[in-house]
Amino acid sequence: MLPAVALAQAGQNITGQVMNASIGKPLAHAAVTLVQLQGAMQPVATTTTDDTGHYRFSQNAAGPFMVEADFQKVPYFAQVTAGQSETNLMVFNVNDDASKVGVDAEIMVLQPDAGQLAVVNEYRIENGLTPPATLARPGGIFRFRVPPGAHVDMVRVVGPNEMPLSRNATPTSQHDVYGVDSPLRPGETRIQVSYRVPYAGLKAALSETPVEKPAHFEVYVPGPMTFQGAGFTQVGAQDGYNVYGVANTPVATTLTFTVAGDAPMPAPPSNAGAAPGAAGAGQTSSAAAPAAAPAEAVPTPTLLERNRWIILALLLLAAAAGFGILLARPEETAAAGAATAPVPASAPASEMSRLKDDLFLLEVQRHTGRIADSEYDQQRAALNRRLDQLAGR
Repeated sequence: MLPAVALAQAGQNITGQVMNASIGKPLAHAAVTLVQLQGAMQPVATTTTDDTGHYRFSQNAAGPFMVEADFQKVPYFAQVTAGQSETNLMVFNVNDDASKVGVDAEIMVLQPDAGQLAVVNEYRIENGLTPPATLARPGGIFRFRVPPGAHVDMVRVVGPNEMPLSRNATPTSQHDVYGVDSPLRPGETRIQVSYRVPYAGLKAALSETPVEKPAHFEVYVPGPMTFQGAGFTQVGAQDGYNVYGVANTPVATTLTFTVAGDAPMPAPPSNAGAAPGAAGAGQTSSAAAPAAAPAEAVPTPTLLERNRWIILALLLLAAAAGFGILLARPEETAAAGAATAPVPASAPASEMSRLKDDLFLLEVQRHTGRIADSEYDQQRAALNRRLDQLAGR
């Protein structure tokens, strides 16, 4: 979760430098846009960096603001804090070599839902190129595969130190392989994909053939269900899920396993309203977990592990309204109306913070053209309803 966006004061001088971090030199004569994160979100000024990469805005409009610069067709953003004397922005050269895409971990979360098996896959991608560069190419550089006949509902991308953004799954010439049109900036990017597979008779045989083989692979299965898979070991239990991982790294080309049984949607943990990372990190279920598998089978905590309540909330929303809104609904409902209505004073502080952050998310989506006006209006209306609920507490 991003920190709450502060309001900039009238008459604020906004200065900074744009650096090409791939070569360690300032980016001269680059266009920089100042965007007002309020109301309809409007670019309020544009300038060009000087020979030393510096820019300057003298702005009387009310904030909050962000600055934006595009470099080699990849946008970069930085928030402007109220009273902040300098806002620097780093850009990177683009590398279009798909062989440089390395998946550190793939986490699969399963949940029965109305005769189908809902699946959320999270891919953790670490871009540690030296010198640093952004991995990108037209149509997206990351590829993923889903089982034959699966319906992809939503793709959600969380870039390094960035807000979650929804993306479309783009079909490729390879059967059941899709692309994600999103750059992979230096650092860690998490890509979450939701889809459904048939679950007739409460049984399913699944196989996973990653396009990019992850160094670690784990499956989260609700406790009441059974799991069988050659090479898998139960490595833990969290929030009502049993966790199974493979012991070999990197994983085999194709992984196969079966699941059976039914399980209700698990209730979010008691700290579900807290900001991500504040209380949910590293918490496990009260049930004793089995001994961990060899260390190489257990990756460091991922987004799903640190913020388990997010996935639980997504699954609950899927049960209520269908999986077509999975991975988009939490941010949409929060962001949609924050620009038009104040957060009630009675709302918990964590929810107030989340609403502010989601406002920033929605406005960036609109500004970058990644959301249609009609969808934007629907999301605003959805949050208005949420605000009404908060006000009625």
